[in-house]
Order: sequence, then C-alpha cells, then structure tokens
Amino acid sequence: MDLKQLNDDQRATLKQFREAVKDCTLPDSDDVYLLRWLIARDFDVAKAEKMLRNSLEWRKKNGVDAMIEDTESPEVMTKYFAVGHTGADKYKSYTLTIRYGAIDLKGILLSVKRKDYSKYVIGNLEKSILEAKSNPERYTLSPTSIGQCTVILDMAGFSMRHLTYKPALDVGFEMLQWNEANYPESLRRVFVINAPKIFSILYSLSKPFMHEKTRNKVRIYGHDADQWKAALLEEFDPEELPACYGGTLTDPDGNPNCITMVNMGGQIPKSYYLSRTLDTINKSCLTVSNGCKEQLEFQVTQAGDILKWDFHSEGGDIAFAVYRKEDSQLIAVVPHDRVDCHITPEEGEIHCDHTGVYIVEFDNSFSYFRSKNIWYSITIESANPVLQNDV
Repeated sequence: MDLKQLNDDQRATLKQFREAVKDCTLPDSDDVYLLRWLIARDFDVAKAEKMLRNSLEWRKKNGVDAMIEDTESPEVMTKYFAVGHTGADKYKSYTLTIRYGAIDLKGILLSVKRKDYSKYVIGNLEKSILEAKSNPERYTLSPTSIGQCTVILDMAGFSMRHLTYKPALDVGFEMLQWNEANYPESLRRVFVINAPKIFSILYSLSKPFMHEKTRNKVRIYGHDADQWKAALLEEFDPEELPACYGGTLTDPDGNPNCITMVNMGGQIPKSYYLSRTLDTINKSCLTVSNGCKEQLEFQVTQAGDILKWDFHSEGGDIAFAVYRKEDSQLIAVVPHDRVDCHITPEEGEIHCDHTGVYIVEFDNSFSYFRSKNIWYSITIESANPVLQNDV
C-alpha cells in the first residue's frame, strides 16, 4: 500500500496511531513504517499499538539493534546456510532465495547454539531491511510506498530428514512466529518451487503459525520446472533472476546457480559440531516432565552475592530463567529463554543486588511429549569470599 492511497479516515487513524506511540523509540519513525502495523491490524489503533509495543520489547530483550553492527558470524552459517539476496522483482521487492532443501539443519543446530542461530538469521534480516531502505530507488515503488520482500523457497532435496529432526522444526516455527509478530507487511510473495509431496506435511504444520494474509501470498509448485520458471518470469525481469531459475543472472564466472549470492548448502562436516562433553560429576539431577516447569529457591542473605549456574539437559533443550521474589511478585532477573544445554553446558552468573529469595526455573512446558533430565550445579558465592553456600 502507498500512503497516497489512504482515504481520509485512514489518514486520521495514522495520525492517531502516531500520537499513541509518541513515547516509543522506534527503529524507523516515518509514516510508512507506522502504516505497516496499522495494515497488519486492519487499522485498529489499539491492536496495532499493542503489536508494536510487544515488538519493541522483543527487540530490546534480544538486542536486535546491536545485531546490525555485528560483523562476526559462525563460519558454519556463512558456508552452509543457503540463504541470500539475488535481486528485485518487477514490483521492486527485495528478493531472498532460500535453498531450504539443501540445508542440513540438523548439522547446523549441532554446530551452533539456538540463540546464535537466531541471532544470525535475525541479524541478516535486519541488514537486508537496512540495505533495501538505503536503496529506495531500487527496492521501493515510491518514497511513500511500503517496501516488501519476495522469497524464492527452493525445496529441491527436501526429505523426511527435515521433518523428523524436531529441534529444526521447533526453530523454524519460532522463526515464523517472530516474523509474523515483528515484521508486519514485509512479505509480498513466496514462491515455493521443487516441492515434493511430503512438503504438504511441513506446510500443514506451519499453517497455525502463519496469518491468513501470509498464507494467501504463498504459491507452491512441484518439480515441473517449466511451470515454476514461467511463474517466476511473470514477476521477475530475466536479469534479476538466477539463470538456474529461468533468468539470466549468473556469477562473474558464469555459474548459473549464483553461488556467490546464495551458497549451495550441503551436509555439515562433523568437525563443526559443538563439544558434547556433558559432565555429571558433582551435579544434582532434576526431572522436568513434559508440559511442566520446576522451580528451585535460593536464599540470598547479603547484597552483592553471586548466583552461579552450570547445567545441561538430556532429551532436548530447556527454557531457563531466574527471578527474584518480591512480595507475591516474581521479578525477572535473567529473562525466560530456551537454551541448547543438551548440546553444550549452560553456564552463567548474576550479582544479586537485593537480598531475599531467588528462583531458578527450568521450563519444559513447550514440550508435549518429552521429559528432560537436568543435571545442575547452582551455587551462591558470598560477597565475602570466606562465606559460601553451595546447593
């Protein structure tokens, strides 16, 4: 949508929305940015405001703005995560190509922690948004229109191995959820190509995490290359489309796969896998049932004491948080977050600025079927090194 297309009521609503969020520090303060949230919530100011404020909290919690400045990426991601920018369509949509079927997601998730995977994906998305905004003549129809993205999702190579590794499904669904919640109206079209019959299983599992507006933008094609190439060329000029997908775009050396823009994925060498040395010596064991959470209480008697933790899990990842009890309220000290402690141990510490009860929480409520065994060592080290309380 273009700002010029708004009727009088919609313009008034946009003005009302800007007033409602004037206290917010926005990633982008122009009207086009605010319009995204209004469209996503059908010009309901209250719903759009709630969505935007929740997203700003998500950005703060995850340090999204800092990801744009981060230039360090795990080598395994840059070499084997087959996602890249390949051009623009006829609607000037910034185009991302994802060779999903060629990505060894299990290998990647055994080589990086979930939070580092998410950081890489979100950071690259943010950089793509910045690149598109920095080149408005190429990636937006006009200065007053919403810039969007078109995705070519190549499923060649997709098999049951993509469906049977649950951590990969979990992180994929998580990505869908945060994309819907934090990047409204960012998608113009998704072309799914080379989709095998079993893709229908993945798509059915994904639908609950997708807004109806998003589902309506998806076009699915099987292995009939003539069919999906014709569909792509209806919306792409040949010079903007990789030659392997029916266009004329190639690498400098003539490679039709444009591997300088999108790598070819492939199986991850085990040399990239994170160490799985999970020591149980001097650790207690706690079983967290599927769909449940467990909380451990620790008494801090002196401000400045240090609460330390070292734990790992058996059976999959776990959500972890630390709270301080204040009257009947729980104040988050370490925000609730899922950690890949089944791959490598999770270690950390906090300085307790207040005395009182601190609660360490292991949350498995997201798991419908699997219990998790948590091997943990949690200590409270006194600000006075002579005093120490081990748990």
